[in-house]
Amino acid sequence: MAHNVTLIPGDWIGPETAAVAKVVIAAAGVEIDWDEQCVGDDGITETILESCRNSGVVLKGRLASPPTVGQLPPTVQLRKALGLYATVRPVTALPNTQARFPDIDVIVVRETSEDIYAGFEHEVTKGVFEAVKITTRSACERIARVAFELAVSQGRKKVTIVHKSNIMKKSDGMFLSVAQAVAKEFPQIVCEEAIVDALCMRLVKWPMQFDVVLAANLFGDIVSDLCSGLAGGITASPSASYGQDMAMFENPHGRAPSLTGTGRANPIPMLRTAVLMLSYLGEEVASARIDTAIKAVSAGELRAVDQGGEDGCAAFQAAILDNLK
Repeated sequence: MAHNVTLIPGDWIGPETAAVAKVVIAAAGVEIDWDEQCVGDDGITETILESCRNSGVVLKGRLASPPTVGQLPPTVQLRKALGLYATVRPVTALPNTQARFPDIDVIVVRETSEDIYAGFEHEVTKGVFEAVKITTRSACERIARVAFELAVSQGRKKVTIVHKSNIMKKSDGMFLSVAQAVAKEFPQIVCEEAIVDALCMRLVKWPMQFDVVLAANLFGDIVSDLCSGLAGGITASPSASYGQDMAMFENPHGRAPSLTGTGRANPIPMLRTAVLMLSYLGEEVASARIDTAIKAVSAGELRAVDQGGEDGCAAFQAAILDNLK
């Protein structure tokens, strides 16, 4: 039976890389009934949300986020409207990506329903603005449970709780204490805590000391991109956001106006995102086949623009199809 999936190709190179993903998924033997939705000037419409809710699974490219006062970025709007509270980014390096740490293998679990990204800002007086950081016990417990259950299911050994409770003693203090309480339910998993600035220092020195990293919204956003940079950049970390009976698989990269329409875009980030989606759909064999093909092609002679080459969608698509086993 075909899977129902909402496809939001995104902006810039998104439509080109999404087209490659559709071809490769079909070649791997997975039938998907795509409902393609585009985000226009009217933003995230009820039509888009209805499609997402009906399918329960979304594959999405990066969307433009104009700095409109009083309006959250489209991706944040999607997460809020669909109740997506846990964003998971597994970080591993591909060959020939100039990764500083080729052996890095970290999963960043980020709470995405609140924190400073909740969108509550106001002007106190002229020239003085206040942004409100929201932290609730229920959200802290929910995301901590996601991290520890993920560690168990993935055969991981350690969860590191990221915080700044030495300064934000109440909000981050609660995030830390609640996560530590949840950790007691998982005695097989080592639990440690790290202040966010010290964590970043440790990451850039030796990221292999980390396994699963649990963070609130802002810190998780920063730390996941830091890990991606250590693992070679845009190909290193696809993103998946989960809620109750809803999942969105997002390529967080794609803002490349100079490459748009030139055929020189790198489709690997979107394909690695699709690999996560196929695994979620229970298509483990196809997911593994595409993942193996991606690694084989990355180890070969093709080089995308971000690797100093000129190969693009057509060349990578052909090579991956040739390597599907």
